[in-house]
Amino acid sequence: MALFEAKAPDSMLVWGFFNNAFEQKEYMEDYVAEEVARKMLAKDPALAATFKKKITEDAEFAKDPQARLQYFYMLHSNMG
Repeated sequence: MALFEAKAPDSMLVWGFFNNAFEQKEYMEDYVAEEVARKMLAKDPALAATFKKKITEDAEFAKDPQARLQYFYMLHSNMG
């Protein structure tokens, strides 16, 4: 049973048998995500307002370009 206990010192998780389960499989290249974000913002004024509010209220998010692209990737993924 210890093999399946995530915190056990000799578990399958510790040995790396499930590493690929924790890796992101799908992604969007930055140049594609930028274009998708522009289209989404132009198409949806409510989204544009929400995004602008998030930028002004969350300093970490505002200065992290990857987080901003991930934001649109997640919204785009949930729409399709």
